[in-house]
Amino acid sequence: MKKILLSLSMIGAVAIVAVGATGAFFSDTETSTGNTFTAGAIDLGVDNESYYNGHANAGTSWDLDFDIDTTEFSGDNQATTEVENGYSLPIVRQFFNFLDLKPGDYGEDTISIHVNNNPSWLCADVRLVTNDDATCNEPENDVEGTNCALGSEPDNDFADGDLAQNIDFLWWNDDGDNVLEIGEQTLSAGLLGNLGVGNTARVALVDSDENIFGTQGQPFPGATTEYIGKAWCFGDISALPLLQSSAFPNVRATTTPAQDGDGNGTAGQPTDGGYTCSGASSLNNASQTDSTTLDIGFRAVQSRNNVGFQCQTPLP
Repeated sequence: MKKILLSLSMIGAVAIVAVGATGAFFSDTETSTGNTFTAGAIDLGVDNESYYNGHANAGTSWDLDFDIDTTEFSGDNQATTEVENGYSLPIVRQFFNFLDLKPGDYGEDTISIHVNNNPSWLCADVRLVTNDDATCNEPENDVEGTNCALGSEPDNDFADGDLAQNIDFLWWNDDGDNVLEIGEQTLSAGLLGNLGVGNTARVALVDSDENIFGTQGQPFPGATTEYIGKAWCFGDISALPLLQSSAFPNVRATTTPAQDGDGNGTAGQPTDGGYTCSGASSLNNASQTDSTTLDIGFRAVQSRNNVGFQCQTPLP
């Protein structure tokens, strides 16, 4: 009997040892800390250098600005929208603000485009807002008659004017010297009035099947600067590209051929900018006192995970 009890005691002891052994493990722990998601950024910046009848025009020129909407205020840091003490005058960035046009007047602007920080598709949108027979004077009334109706203007019809039909545009990808030169691609051209009031022309600068600056189908690289030239004429405009100028190798110049007269030797002529402008013979007094307004917008849209993007499709 003692042997049996002794055997049972040994079995119990072994069981206790076995149970105790199940509470011990080999182990190791590795921890990765600070895991983070941070959204990237796409910030579009624009500047403009403007000439009117061959002379630099400060009112429609500005330095690089990443917020050209009317949210900027005098005295602000131009790269932010932070309002500084006491300033409340909005800075309106306008490509055009010319209030006394005559047939044969012309202008040239060179826009620089900057995208921080990611490759993007790039589009331009031009919308004709009004083409208004704003007032009616006697010479205009003599031409238009009841269409002008002396004394009946202004009215609420903002599409009854004759000015936009006589503002002719020419756009191209410029190298930064404000001059249309041989080898630079011309873009859309034509009369502003062809657009029609309330309509928007969407121009593909860089999208899935267009790239005016480089390889077709490749996005606009981040931290890159490119230039767009645009010229206008109150009359008829035509491209007359010049030879590439060694004096301005792909850099924005403080003085340009459009100002100096490096084209035909006569300072301030449009031919010095690589185009011609003439007051069209079809122009008459119908456009006197008329006004037209337009909005010009640029869009930068992420290219990654956005294959097949087309500028013709407006953003939601």
